[in-house]
Amino acid sequence: MAAYQRAGLDHSPSNGIITRAQALAVFNYSARLLGVDAFSLTCASAADPARLGLLGLALTSGSTLRACLQNLSRALPAFEAGASTILSVRGDEASLSHHLSGGDPNAAGFLYEGVAAFLVQAIRGLMGPGWNPTLVSFPHRRPPRVQPFEEFFGAPVRFEAAKTTVIVFAASQLDKPIGSSRSGEVLMWEQLQLAARELDSFELAGELLVSSCEKIIDCMMMNGKVSLPSAARTLGLSARSMQRHLSALETSFEELTERRRREKAVELLGNPNLRIAEVAIALGYSDSAHFIRAFRRWYGQPPAQFSLRSRIDAGPFGEF
Repeated sequence: MAAYQRAGLDHSPSNGIITRAQALAVFNYSARLLGVDAFSLTCASAADPARLGLLGLALTSGSTLRACLQNLSRALPAFEAGASTILSVRGDEASLSHHLSGGDPNAAGFLYEGVAAFLVQAIRGLMGPGWNPTLVSFPHRRPPRVQPFEEFFGAPVRFEAAKTTVIVFAASQLDKPIGSSRSGEVLMWEQLQLAARELDSFELAGELLVSSCEKIIDCMMMNGKVSLPSAARTLGLSARSMQRHLSALETSFEELTERRRREKAVELLGNPNLRIAEVAIALGYSDSAHFIRAFRRWYGQPPAQFSLRSRIDAGPFGEF
């Protein structure tokens, strides 16, 4: 749950759409919390095409591997904006490339790794568990340990070797019949096109932007540093762009931060087990003096007096 909040998200986004930067924030923060090497491979291993709706249906609906991958290329833009896959054949080699438009490849490394791992897993589901590529290349920097990747893919893995992710395998496998084909099912391409248009029109703005900022601020306060540039990066925006969006809503990142601190301060001061210094730290202040001055400005009294009065008003048995 902390990883979702750090990315400015509820546990289950109501519309099912989030920015790529938020997805990366969730995965990267989770990896740090869990301390798992090659966390992208762990996530990909747990992914199930059957639970990916129309995208999963597209990937498993062809009578051959070629048809499945061509269907995937058609469906992917409706699942992830700015993403594309291209199937190419040159001589005896086939390659499936996955590209994310815009941004820094190193920042998107988790997605590149996770998508490649998911695709290889899915192809193994179609072709048999013994299927392996002959080479996998990534555009981002090399991780500390490459061995887990080579063991997972069953092939050499290179980093900073291409402008996009490339999975290379034998072209002779493309037209082999797939025993578990679901080609009799009708792909609803109209729905995919509708989903693609919904992605294109999605914008992190208005109340959604404000609520996302508030969740990120709450997490940043606990970590001791509230930073506009960091919050903007988490949401896939530049600091200037985010301030411009917030200004249009007649607020600012600084105002949101102060409001969250004011609200959280009242909540924390109601806890008799917390000292003023602990409340100040929980609100992201470097020392108690800064917090005391801010609280006096907000409420016209020091936090110790406010805390004592709140407990007296509540009485010995608390509020009913």
